[in-house]
Amino acid sequence: MNGVKWLLFMCIAFLHGYVWCRTIFLEVNSPTLEELGFMRRYGYLPEEQGDFDFAYTPHSISEAVKKMQLFAGLPPTGNLDPVTRSFFKKKRCGVKDISSPSRNRRYILQQGWGKKIISYRVLNGSSTLDKERVRTLMADGLAVWAPHGGLRFQQQDDGHADIQVSFASRDHGDGFPFDGPGHVVAHAFPPPHGAMHFDDDELWGDGTSDDTDDDITDFFAVAVHEIGHALGLSHSNVKSSVMYPYYQVPVEKLHMDDILGMQELYLKDELPSSAESTESPSQSRSSLAPHFTKADYSDEEDLPDLCFTNYDTIQVIQGKIYVFEEEWVWVLSERQRIDPGFPRRFHDVFIGLPKHVTSIKTVYEKRNGNIAVFSGRVYWEFSSTFRLLRRGKLSDYGLPRYLPGLSTVFVSNYNNKTYLIEHERYWRYDEDRGRMDPGYPKEMSAWRLVPYPVDAAIIWQGDTYFFHGPRFWRFDNELVQAHRYYPLPTAQIWFPCEPTPEMGKYVTNDEP
Repeated sequence: MNGVKWLLFMCIAFLHGYVWCRTIFLEVNSPTLEELGFMRRYGYLPEEQGDFDFAYTPHSISEAVKKMQLFAGLPPTGNLDPVTRSFFKKKRCGVKDISSPSRNRRYILQQGWGKKIISYRVLNGSSTLDKERVRTLMADGLAVWAPHGGLRFQQQDDGHADIQVSFASRDHGDGFPFDGPGHVVAHAFPPPHGAMHFDDDELWGDGTSDDTDDDITDFFAVAVHEIGHALGLSHSNVKSSVMYPYYQVPVEKLHMDDILGMQELYLKDELPSSAESTESPSQSRSSLAPHFTKADYSDEEDLPDLCFTNYDTIQVIQGKIYVFEEEWVWVLSERQRIDPGFPRRFHDVFIGLPKHVTSIKTVYEKRNGNIAVFSGRVYWEFSSTFRLLRRGKLSDYGLPRYLPGLSTVFVSNYNNKTYLIEHERYWRYDEDRGRMDPGYPKEMSAWRLVPYPVDAAIIWQGDTYFFHGPRFWRFDNELVQAHRYYPLPTAQIWFPCEPTPEMGKYVTNDEP
């Protein structure tokens, strides 16, 4: 029976008819009482019922071991081999792995917050990590999750917050006592509770180079995992997922498993319903672009597929996302929400653009609200109502006359300067003064961890994003480098595209 051959179920009768029962294992390779407790605690075996132990059979034990092995990423043999036994003692999260018999998805959802602005408060620090450092690491951890649910996190210094972070030891009043150094390092509760508790008996570190001791637990790595619980995600059996229950370092970015769970919790309701076919006046006030209720192409036309991400450029204009591919433009009011009437030929949107312009490689909204469309060494400037105003040359920006064209242009919300990028070089232009800043061009390598040449650069909801091929990166203007948990696949995050097996290739900096 896979290493668990037989057991004895013993009952002893006492006066007044009380009966005490105990399952006694006589096989050497049988689970210890501690291992049985582990499998009960994390959902692999049924809980004890009343005054009786559940009558575990060799088969039920073997099946429980298989479930545990599958969740840990081990071969499901059902045998308690040394590798399997080592997982009973590994550092891990104290939240249950299997909370219900069914598991229809790899990622398991509980309940989201039902809102996009979530408050949090750090109540205390640990004996080895002061409160201010915990605050900084928590902010970094929340930033890992925020873009994948369209969330904003607000820190509070007092009062009750949605997510409350604290350190405690042993029995701390929530019914899930900690167990001292090692094994359970933290646990968290889903909305609407949202509490995150970290075991103060652990030696907590902040990921610095000095934290090489195995006894030190990286707070950031654990915090990113527990934030997932506080946002409504359960454990995942995907080993490279942040929501994998066992402690692992370093945590550099979310896995697609985590991202899909966040989209299901926080972005699913933002997708347009099939009943939406027109746009009301109240919906259209934020943009002065022409609005359409029906696209003017026939079924026979070869319309590009946005999900292949063979787009020419992406830009944010008047608060909406414009995606250009060949002679077509898509307009999205939010990620994954295409406005009614699109895609549309871009000549129908930019009124007066010459017909010989067959693709738009670079476009941006100027500081004065006008829109510039570039093609080679020239550009056309449009009003905020998308009517042609004038034609200009790259030299108007102070760019060299020999420059063949630009890769992308965007206005930074960090310093309000216009960045003009051409493959491996970029210039910085001051639109308020109408002149190029001195010291340019500079090398694109200054934008650390961002590959070049970039296909597009945009500012969306306060963050800077760079696009290259099928991937995109979120950029940290303070650190002047891409966030460490990027890149991510463009099509599935920004456009209404179904996940594909190729998505896993797009979470590395390697070329496709």
